[in-house]
Amino acid sequence: MLPLFFVVSCSRGSNTDKSFSAGITLALMVKRADISWSRAQINGFKAYCEKHRAQYLVIDTRMDSNLNLSNIDTLISRKVDGIAVAVADQKMSRLLVKRVFEAGIPLVSLNYKLVDDRGRQLAPHIGIDYSAAGEAAAQWLRERLESNLVLSNPGITPGIAELTSPSVEEIGIWTHTIKKQLLSSMDDLSPSIFYSAVAPVNDAAGAMIAMQELLSTYPEVTTWVIDAGSSDQMAGALRALDQVGMTDYSYTMSIECDISVGEKAAGGTQRNAAILVDTYKQGEKAAELLYNYNKYGIPVSSITISPFRLVE
Repeated sequence: MLPLFFVVSCSRGSNTDKSFSAGITLALMVKRADISWSRAQINGFKAYCEKHRAQYLVIDTRMDSNLNLSNIDTLISRKVDGIAVAVADQKMSRLLVKRVFEAGIPLVSLNYKLVDDRGRQLAPHIGIDYSAAGEAAAQWLRERLESNLVLSNPGITPGIAELTSPSVEEIGIWTHTIKKQLLSSMDDLSPSIFYSAVAPVNDAAGAMIAMQELLSTYPEVTTWVIDAGSSDQMAGALRALDQVGMTDYSYTMSIECDISVGEKAAGGTQRNAAILVDTYKQGEKAAELLYNYNKYGIPVSSITISPFRLVE
């Protein structure tokens, strides 16, 4: 029934009462309000609502899927007019979407799609193209590996750590694309030096433990190349490297919030880079889509692609 809910919720016409109601209340649910990524989304969401005199609610789920669902029930009971949600774990997507769409409330996901058990999208989404981001990341990594002779220097034993989490499908798309692009463009690169570091949850603590396991399992690796799908994951991996004094023997690539302060990211050296995403505009766009749907009956786009940029 979920595809049906998706069609109905995104196609209510301007003849509904909510489309022309005097008061519109929109809600934003973030996975962690204390990180830059979410703070920027919140600021963008609030700015749009305040500009258009819409009421808004912001809820922090603190990386807790159960809290995510209970907060959804609260928003439904409060009869909000639209919900934007950034989930920490996609496994709860189906239940969340079912509850919201049965209540007749328009829903937009941020960052990670709301998907069923086959990976099919269940609700409108705002986020970057993780395949395109992976291609850009792979090009940067290839240039650094070649210019620093990481693969050809007999004194270096390289390892490529792919930090993933089963709770987020998009990170797997990102790391797979990087691996595919590197192997297809570098003849001397062996797939045997790619190591998967799986964290149960997409956070720093899980990534640190996963990276520690790699370091203890493969002590022969002298230089690590790390690609992580979030700044949290990269922070955890770097913490593990720092514990064994290997921070200066690594190359890193992650996806982070674009705070538009200078041109530095992930340490600001030629050994580190990041895909930067303007999450302020993501929050702003979510509010815009939900507001226009309620105010003017404009259907919510299935996919809204966010721009990104690669910065050292």
